[in-house]
Amino acid sequence: MILTLRELADYLRVNERTILRMLKTGQVQGAKIGGQWRFNSSQIDGLFFPPEEGVEVEGEESLGSLARSYLSIPVSRMMAEDRMVMDMQATQMEGVIEELTPCDLLGKLVMEVESLRAKCLAREQLLSTGVGNGVAIPHPRDPVATLKAPAMIVFGRSRRGIDFGAVDGKPVHLFFLLCCQNIEIHLHLMGRMAKLLRNRDFLAQCLVCENPADVLRVVLEFERAQFLHD
Repeated sequence: MILTLRELADYLRVNERTILRMLKTGQVQGAKIGGQWRFNSSQIDGLFFPPEEGVEVEGEESLGSLARSYLSIPVSRMMAEDRMVMDMQATQMEGVIEELTPCDLLGKLVMEVESLRAKCLAREQLLSTGVGNGVAIPHPRDPVATLKAPAMIVFGRSRRGIDFGAVDGKPVHLFFLLCCQNIEIHLHLMGRMAKLLRNRDFLAQCLVCENPADVLRVVLEFERAQFLHD
């Protein structure tokens, strides 16, 4: 299917200027026909919504069908050692979001870091994502369709705690910033994270991990135990 500039912007839930910047940097490909940009939807889907590794996709697949292939992914798969801040220095909400979203931390996954920060802050202004027990799950108000992975989680830890407007009024020590391509994956991962974050032993171990590798190990161990229990 061929998309116009406006149709592609609507499909990816970004503005047309973002698409033009992506064209200039080579992140997407298009062709001008009669002075108007045209885009191949198959190429766009392959770029932003790749199928799960090992799964063959025949023909054009909708975003919803591709999303369903990711609905068994564990939280640990969306985390990475190079997306962790083990000793946060922020003292307030804005600083937390900024510290969890530096360009060097997000690598090539996020195309517009400033936009992601703004969306995360807008979500906090509606209602804090501090869920209690020293935990917060910052996330943008809407899915980020241009994310170059189904989802990502940035882990952050503050030993002294940060006032984040949590529901229980207590400082937040553990942050799991979540960003997803679409609402289906977001809801799936939020559900899996909710089970993990209700486990006080899990939280206690995250607080004493010495390095990012330890954090991943703890997440994996508790997810496996959860799977066996379920």
